[in-house]
Amino acid sequence: MKRLIRICEILVVALIVIKIAAAGGVLQNMLPEASSVLDLDHAVANVSPKTAEKAPARESAEDSLARERKLAASLAEREKQLDSREGAIKEEEKKLQALKGEIVAKIDALKGLEDRLSGMLDTVKAAEDKRLRDLANVFEATPPAQAGPMLEKMDKKLAAGILMNMKSKKAGAIWGHISAQRAAEIAREITGTPNRPEPTQ
Repeated sequence: MKRLIRICEILVVALIVIKIAAAGGVLQNMLPEASSVLDLDHAVANVSPKTAEKAPARESAEDSLARERKLAASLAEREKQLDSREGAIKEEEKKLQALKGEIVAKIDALKGLEDRLSGMLDTVKAAEDKRLRDLANVFEATPPAQAGPMLEKMDKKLAAGILMNMKSKKAGAIWGHISAQRAAEIAREITGTPNRPEPTQ
């Protein structure tokens, strides 16, 4: 865009030079005629029309120069507006880059938080699995006649977790001391539990 404005300015200057040269040529054509006339009256008569012709030519050149100056001023103003616009766009780009940096930093922070939460959940799950294994060991050591009624009164999810962590023989012995309805509920919990821990042998 700036290159286009520069070319226009060069063209305007070239037009001004051509107009001035043309006006100078008209004056040179008029001067030999005026000097060749010896008679004062004839010279006055000849000079008067030439002066009359010269005045409109000068006015025309002045009008042309005024128009060209106006065009040059308009182009300069337009260039200033474009420079101002370009500066505003660059400022917006800087703001967008800063905002992008902030967003990337926040995403990184959220990823770090997600990793920490995931680690904490894994720790909690590992602790829960250990608790279930420890409870399963306790129930394995308890006589089935006592363990069955205790498991029956427990939350079915906890009871299912304990039974899944027991040795199959011990768990089977306890099943005989749980009511059929409660055993069915615990069995449904066991079969519906995803990623259930493997029983210890």
